[in-house]
Amino acid sequence: MTTEHRSTSLRVVGAYAAQPDEAHERRAFLEEVLSLPGVDGLEISWGAPGWEQDAPLLADVLGNRRDRGGHVLTLIGAAATMAAKAPSVGLASPDRDGRERAVQLVASAREAALDCLTRGQRIVAVELQSFPTLAPADAGPGGEALERSLCEILAWDWGGIAVVLEHCDARSATLPWQKGLLPLDIEIQAVAAAAAKSPTPTGMAVNWGRSAIEERDASAPERHVQRLRSAGLLRGVMFSGATDRDGAYGMAWSDVHPPLREQVPDSVMDRFRVAATLEAAGSGLLYDGVKVAVRPPQTTVKNRISAIRGTLAALDGTSPLPLDPQAR
Repeated sequence: MTTEHRSTSLRVVGAYAAQPDEAHERRAFLEEVLSLPGVDGLEISWGAPGWEQDAPLLADVLGNRRDRGGHVLTLIGAAATMAAKAPSVGLASPDRDGRERAVQLVASAREAALDCLTRGQRIVAVELQSFPTLAPADAGPGGEALERSLCEILAWDWGGIAVVLEHCDARSATLPWQKGLLPLDIEIQAVAAAAAKSPTPTGMAVNWGRSAIEERDASAPERHVQRLRSAGLLRGVMFSGATDRDGAYGMAWSDVHPPLREQVPDSVMDRFRVAATLEAAGSGLLYDGVKVAVRPPQTTVKNRISAIRGTLAALDGTSPLPLDPQAR
């Protein structure tokens, strides 16, 4: 299973979730991440808070790797920040002005992605999310708005870059929620309808932790992956954990990206869940990868790399090494 899966997919690391707070440590950290076995590139949080500091460093580090590997741009940080400041802003907003502002954000991301291509840095996908948070009763109009946004976005020339909608935890009428975006089936309808009208490569991605958070269930990511694969829309899977109890990573079921259970006992993501999710995904992914965070904030670069390496090991079907408590 692992060999077949890796024969087609690009492997990326959302290193920003684990990067040191100190800017002067980030270059060595990024270069070490990109040197890990099997890593092809980064999931880059374009336009997120702190982007002004990260952008020149990333341009420099990736500039030394021209024509090597490939990367994914995600708008999660930028889109979440906009929605927090103006709750009507998002690709799925029934409010016209709010939807148009979100589409303009994607237009800016497209320009950045195309600029990367001209500099020899391969961008394989740009990940979008179905902000804003809508009450369950408004999910239907939200899906219609999302389809309109995607039709507009997919009509642009993306230079071969795929446009991928990342499923985040949906807003529930009965369970607490984190991102609280559209239900998976409504997103599927919108993406499928928009894809049918455009030659731009498109599809959807699952974030393991957010799917587990949505249902408070570690088996939910496998079901979401199977649903998207059955719909012919699965393009990516990112492995980011979740906890089922309060602890060092905050309150239970928070969207804070803990590593594997083998490294952080509070996590509900273990190597067996990873293997089952990859099995459900099959061999047709455009990309897969990991995005994990570390606690406490003063954790050393050594343990930050160990957390990433451990989750990568699980993707390859091997047992991760525990974090070194003396290296904090």
